[in-house]
Amino acid sequence: MRKVLQIGIKTMILMLALLSAGIHLNSAYAADQTTGRDILVPQSRIIDDDLRVAGNSVLVAGHVNGELAAAGGTITVSGAVQQDLLAAGRNITITGPVGDNLRAAGANVTVSAPVARNTTLAGNTVVLTPTANVGRNASILAGSSVQVQGRIKHNLDVSAPKVQLASTVDGSVRANTEQLTLLPGALVRGNLVVYGPTPPHISPGATVIGRVDYHKANLREQNNSIASWLKRWGLQFLSLLILGSVLLWLAHPWVNRVVETMARQPGLAVAWGLLGLILTPLLSIALLVTFIGTPLGVLLLALYSAGLLLASVFVAYELGRWLLRKRPQASPYANLAAGALIVSFGTTLPGIGWLILLITLISGLGAVMLWEGNLFSQWRKGIAV
Repeated sequence: MRKVLQIGIKTMILMLALLSAGIHLNSAYAADQTTGRDILVPQSRIIDDDLRVAGNSVLVAGHVNGELAAAGGTITVSGAVQQDLLAAGRNITITGPVGDNLRAAGANVTVSAPVARNTTLAGNTVVLTPTANVGRNASILAGSSVQVQGRIKHNLDVSAPKVQLASTVDGSVRANTEQLTLLPGALVRGNLVVYGPTPPHISPGATVIGRVDYHKANLREQNNSIASWLKRWGLQFLSLLILGSVLLWLAHPWVNRVVETMARQPGLAVAWGLLGLILTPLLSIALLVTFIGTPLGVLLLALYSAGLLLASVFVAYELGRWLLRKRPQASPYANLAAGALIVSFGTTLPGIGWLILLITLISGLGAVMLWEGNLFSQWRKGIAV
């Protein structure tokens, strides 16, 4: 189980770090910082916009009125963040209040501050100290241990080999763990649902108001399946990110024109893609069986293969542009990373991944064909004139 969770954590850290580092530093203060250097936002500093920082050591003690995204080796946030906080690094410590959602992934994650809404944490060890307070739901994934000492006002979902709960959870607790201990003073107002090889240990003085629902589970078989999926997701994400980055580097204007065509005429792009997906191989085969048409058939198959290969890149890039539409300062590579994360997740989902992949291929291929069709139409008009 520990190996499985570590694979998932490393994947999440990599994805979060790429997303954080790929966004341009957009505040006046952060614009002077560079990845690899120590970064300090002093307590006297007030950031009236979103802040993006990446460095070997990051300390944010100032007040951030927007969102904060931080990536680095050691990350400490002691100042208040009014909106979302995203952190990816080796050691992460959050002691300042978060006004919206908190998402953090690292080797060691410690939260000692109130979070207004939801909290998602991943690490080898994760600790919510007594001064932590989660306003809504908490989701925690750890490779070694989790300690929950702060209050959670809605539900707790936790997966780790060892889990200790010593606080109040106003909702229900769902745990996948080898060892769950409710320490004296722990209170679960909802249900306690546990999957694992051993029943939960409820200490004297700990209380579960709802029902205790224990399911004896063979976590090894379950986690082998999870590990396989996480590996596929990670590899798909990296492949899409690398291919897309190379394409952006070589032909960024062309990529923009194709995805803008897709955004303007999404229905027509899907129609073109469906026709192209079915008819192009048939036409290529028909050309290949004739001596005169063989070169054209080979060329058509090559273009068809290239279109299928790049289709997911165009869809991911357009999806990333839409996701980060409120951040016009986001770099093309940040847009690509955000979209690739979603596309790779969807296409590797068990059961429906093939359908999402098919839709992605049809949309991307159709966008290329539609752009080429529009270009050819403009060329013909120019000839006619």
